[in-house]
Amino acid sequence: MPSLRKETISFITRQFLQQVPVRSFQFALPSVASRAKSEHEKYEILCDLEVQHELYFELCQPRSWFEPPSSEYITAFVKKIVLLLEHLKVDIDSDMICYMLSAIGNTDSHGYFRATSTPQFGPVTYLLDEHVRFDDEPNDSITIQESRSLISGFGTTGNRTWEAALALGEYILSQRQLEHREVDVAGKRILEVGAGTGFVSMLCGKLGAAKVFATDGDDVVVLRLRQNIEANILGNVVETRVYKWGNSSGEDTGHALERESREADYKWTDPVDLILGADITFDAEICELLVASLDTLITENPSAQVVISATVRSAETNGTFEKLLDKSKIAYTWIPAPSDPKLLFYNEISSIRIYSLHRSPTYTH
Repeated sequence: MPSLRKETISFITRQFLQQVPVRSFQFALPSVASRAKSEHEKYEILCDLEVQHELYFELCQPRSWFEPPSSEYITAFVKKIVLLLEHLKVDIDSDMICYMLSAIGNTDSHGYFRATSTPQFGPVTYLLDEHVRFDDEPNDSITIQESRSLISGFGTTGNRTWEAALALGEYILSQRQLEHREVDVAGKRILEVGAGTGFVSMLCGKLGAAKVFATDGDDVVVLRLRQNIEANILGNVVETRVYKWGNSSGEDTGHALERESREADYKWTDPVDLILGADITFDAEICELLVASLDTLITENPSAQVVISATVRSAETNGTFEKLLDKSKIAYTWIPAPSDPKLLFYNEISSIRIYSLHRSPTYTH
């Protein structure tokens, strides 16, 4: 049974590696915070100088098994701890203070980091186990080159792992503890549509899937996706492909090879047991193409399970997706997104909806 100290260090480390925004960072276990009667009791573990030094030594120094986040993120993390400890009026690890002071030259006159003109990509590590081991690299981790500062919108596909993907990942991970699993990826042939960074596909590969097809409609996204998969040594399980949504290849240019190539991008012929998708319902026009492809996939794989995780950014767009499902005779039920994530950290939990899709009983060819 891990000690409260080890649990706290692991909890902080998992947030750090996932680069949880510093403003949302939690330095006390939720179970401790909920019963603490004072701030000092809440942060008692963090107030320990040995704990502070271990966090600094393992996370802020380039000697651990993981590829560290940017220096800007590390400094923001250290600054957050130092300000909290100063507020609590307790002793602070001297190395943490020195690190923060040395970074002051990298900020403007207001104390903010100097902005860069383009999104900065860096390693974000997702730990799939509650207990961190610094002495040896854990097998249960996924590291992705992404930009955590991005805001969702067009042109950001594949640049960041969005909340709906993390909610779906948390749901799949939570099933490991159950005897009767609603979604079991082990031994399955899995197709992920709109894979983006590939987090969900790589998670399935880590959890024992027989084969995973990570697909996206953008060639550049698929190339970056392949790099992430190879960096996580999952190329033998996870395969990348271009797969576009819809039932037509668009305007005919008259060039036979180009036409055939485009048509092939819209077809899926490999049999699959499970179809997954996350944060792919963000636009009404895209939803129409997506549902057209899901309709074909479900028809050709009638026994396959289909699970789609959606961030409800707009009630209108979400309603359009559901109406299109009804029109295509695809029935759906809602799976509650995990309300208390254990391994992954993400916001907007109340606006994430996970759908289980299946062919409506009233469907006729």
